[in-house]
Amino acid sequence: MRFVMPHYPCDFEIPDDWLGAISSRTPPPAGAGYHPSAPATLVPLADIQPPRRDRAFPLEWHGMERHRFVRVLEWMVGGNGIEPVPLLAVPPLDGCNQLYPFVVYDGLHRFYASIVAGFDHLPAEIHQPAKR
Repeated sequence: MRFVMPHYPCDFEIPDDWLGAISSRTPPPAGAGYHPSAPATLVPLADIQPPRRDRAFPLEWHGMERHRFVRVLEWMVGGNGIEPVPLLAVPPLDGCNQLYPFVVYDGLHRFYASIVAGFDHLPAEIHQPAKR
């Protein structure tokens, strides 16, 4: 099944068999983002640069692991607490139009599962870049 990326001119695909068992037994989620297991800031998915799924490292599907993705998606739609995604705040550059103020530091499966689950925000732990 194909899913549209928020604020990005493309879509992505998740194999139908990964979604089959979940969609048949769980209600749609409520709320802007999944239930975080720790204090988190809700960040619109449209403000986060989509993490790159490295096709050279395919795992089971273009850089994603089936078991991990399905487990995360089940937890999200089931209302279980999941760790917030660490995001790196990208400082604006002078004279540049910055499309995304945040980058996923670790959380590729949680990012894509949030879109699949129908959320429009991501619970995040925001980190500032190190000063030089």
